[in-house]
Amino acid sequence: MAAAVMQVDDRSSTPTPSIARCIATLEGHEERVWHCAWSRDGRQLASCGSDRTVRLWRRTGDAFVTSATLDDAHDRTVRRVAWAPCGTLLAATSFDATCCVWRRSRQDDAWEILATLEGHENEVKGCAWNASASLLAT
Repeated sequence: MAAAVMQVDDRSSTPTPSIARCIATLEGHEERVWHCAWSRDGRQLASCGSDRTVRLWRRTGDAFVTSATLDDAHDRTVRRVAWAPCGTLLAATSFDATCCVWRRSRQDDAWEILATLEGHENEVKGCAWNASASLLAT
């Protein structure tokens, strides 16, 4: 399965079908893609899906390439990803009733699990950071 990146031209005064066009198809997920989220600086895109993975993408020229695959945290579908405003934390919620928080190393750009938040009775379908990245709501 794939995610798509669309370029949107909002300068038109009237809505038309040609206001958006696909500029990239992101191949990599083995099953349905559920959600995508841009980092605050717009340099990375996170996607998640039924294959239990989170993929991170970077633009290289006209193409998007996978910069990391986070695949060892969830046992079921990953439903939503959310970047913290700082850009070094990424939360991923799952149908396995957990939310994993990943941290990017500033030295080698590697990702590690900072915390696995448990305690939900059922699947976790969403999450959101506050402005200072000190609180995460699920």
